[in-house]
Amino acid sequence: MSEIDEAELLGAGQRGAVLDGVADGRNRIVQAAVLRRCCHELKDQIDARGLRLTNAIVTGGLDLTGLVVPFPLRFDGCEFDTAPVVEGAQLFDLALTGSPRLPGLLGNGLRVRRDLDLSRSHIAGAHWTSASTAKRAAVWLCESEIGGRLLCLDTVLDGQGDRALQADRIRVGGAVRLLNEFHSRGEIRLIGARISGTLDLSGAHIDAPGGPALNLEDAVLEGSMFLIESSAERRLEIRGGVAMGSVRIAGRLLVRNATIDSPADAPRFSTRGRPGTVGAAIDASGLSAGGEVILAEQCEVSGRIDMSISAVSNVSVGAGCVLRAPGRTALDLTNSEVRADLWLDPDAVVEGTIRLAGAVIHGTLALRGQLSQPERRSVVGATALTVDGDVALEGLRTDGGRVNFRGATLGSLAADGARLHNPGGYSVSLNQARVKGSVRLVDGFTSTGLVVLNRSVIEGRLELSRGSFTCPGPGYHNVHGHAIEAISANVRGGMYLGWQAVSPSVDFTEASTTFLADDPATWPPSFTIAGLTYGRFERPQGASPKPIWDQAARCAWLSRQTQFDSGPYEQAARVFRQHGYASEAEQILMAERRHARRVDQADAAWPRRAAAALYAAIGYGYRPLRVLWALAVLLLLVTGSLELPAGQATLRATNGSGSVYSTSGLLVGPGPASVGPARLDSCGDGEVRCFSPVLYAIDTVVPLISLDQRSTWYPDPHVSGGRLMLWWLNLATLLGWVLSSIFVLSLTRLSRST
Repeated sequence: MSEIDEAELLGAGQRGAVLDGVADGRNRIVQAAVLRRCCHELKDQIDARGLRLTNAIVTGGLDLTGLVVPFPLRFDGCEFDTAPVVEGAQLFDLALTGSPRLPGLLGNGLRVRRDLDLSRSHIAGAHWTSASTAKRAAVWLCESEIGGRLLCLDTVLDGQGDRALQADRIRVGGAVRLLNEFHSRGEIRLIGARISGTLDLSGAHIDAPGGPALNLEDAVLEGSMFLIESSAERRLEIRGGVAMGSVRIAGRLLVRNATIDSPADAPRFSTRGRPGTVGAAIDASGLSAGGEVILAEQCEVSGRIDMSISAVSNVSVGAGCVLRAPGRTALDLTNSEVRADLWLDPDAVVEGTIRLAGAVIHGTLALRGQLSQPERRSVVGATALTVDGDVALEGLRTDGGRVNFRGATLGSLAADGARLHNPGGYSVSLNQARVKGSVRLVDGFTSTGLVVLNRSVIEGRLELSRGSFTCPGPGYHNVHGHAIEAISANVRGGMYLGWQAVSPSVDFTEASTTFLADDPATWPPSFTIAGLTYGRFERPQGASPKPIWDQAARCAWLSRQTQFDSGPYEQAARVFRQHGYASEAEQILMAERRHARRVDQADAAWPRRAAAALYAAIGYGYRPLRVLWALAVLLLLVTGSLELPAGQATLRATNGSGSVYSTSGLLVGPGPASVGPARLDSCGDGEVRCFSPVLYAIDTVVPLISLDQRSTWYPDPHVSGGRLMLWWLNLATLLGWVLSSIFVLSLTRLSRST
């Protein structure tokens, strides 16, 4: 095999020509020492186009450490038996392209004025340098500076069990392009890198199962970052995760048609990592991106995407994307700031939890995909989230977890057609949340579980029209088995409760709103509304025409309370009365007392039951005319008994001289001679007040009225029927007092209510 000598190499260099090392169909050898001599002692004789060598075999160690080479060095298709060493060298341009065998490259501290091109080369090796005492690498470029681009198109890097590329704190004036058929067996490490252009990994394959496969912690990119398919539709694949903690990207981060897997043994990516970064597919905590963060098309990420404490312009997960972290966190934006929108496409799938606790989103939060297999019961954990715009959950599908907005501040919330399935737990929680607009759970919205609105403040409307709310039964996190719980909720724009179905119960205890738009017949079989306050009733949206002020329907509604409470009756009566329906209000209050009577009579004694029956008979004080009718009947009965001859025969009257009279006249005179048959005179010849059955009845029954009938005429217990008449008249007096007192009290209650 012939060899390229110094004269031939120098001659080609002087002419600026490409020297082809092929002779007789075989690659010739060039000594590394000859190359070094041309780059050092003879560099002034080399043309500005540099040394350009193809299809040669470089033997010996090419060591350009510390040299200043003012012309390009380009090796195309050349083989090296040892790794070139260019540490601390200052080169104009370096290209090691198409090399079928390159044992590595040691370039810590290298300065390249233009490009460093490793395209189409197969680089395999594992070397130690002073830059790391923990792991070896095939290519070392720590603290190097590249004025142009770092190119690795169709390059194969093999770290032989260690890192493939270690370039901590590298500075690149142009783009870093690891494209097309680029394949790395080992970690690509660019910690603290400063890249003035884009970082493009289109179609790259990086395998580092122990992770991380791509390490960019603390890097600064003045362009964008592309983790996408190649122009030949080759998917990007990263096995071992991406570490991007505290990375700053001036442009956008685009992940498209990519497969990214977390480390197999879930290591901690760095000593600066938090416990949450263990096993992350993409650890981008503290990320700062001036543009969008986009996951698009058939993107598959297996493991956690950690973007906590980040500041980005926009985040979107597009159609066909799948984020897999079952039982763990899939997407973490805890305490992050999104300057525009966060968007989950309806055709996106998330297995795991989306965490938004403490995040601030200045635009719209749109979650419309399919969420399942959460961590700690929440498919969306958004405690204390702030969204300046709208929260759009239209068409969202969840299974096995809750959408948790506890303590959040939202512009509005719309979940038209969403299907939330979490039996035994919360389906959606707005506990202590503040919503500046309306909350819409309408038009096919389906909740299986508990909708929680406790102590929330909704400045707009609560709309539940045509929604379905069911709960299979009590559970550990829903001990009462309610479908909706809105304890102490404050809805300032009114409640539209025209739900399609709700069961088995709801709880609106101490809730308040301006109006209640509902159909009493559609409420569940039992409910709790103690302390619920509202200003008026309205017809639900899209409901068939029915009377709004139907007290019978309202009474039937109130009678279905889980436990009797008089407050809801009084609240409904107050609203009816305020809108001019005084009679209907009284009907509701009477229904309240009937309900209370049914509850109290379960263990009441018979006197109490009798009093309750009497109270019911006179309309519980709201029908005082019934008392007057009772008094009239009593007067008629007493008058009738006094009109009977047998009744009158029991009555006696006595004057001052001792004479005794009956209603027929004198019965016994003052002396023995006066005793004789009675004369027919009911006035005793003017000696006593004349007897009148009507006036006697009035004097007996009506209290506080004295007509001197009862004081003049009295039943004689010693005559036949006298004792019975005495008892009857005393009973009539007692009944008169009772009925009259009830009448006065009824008038007092009515006047106070009015």
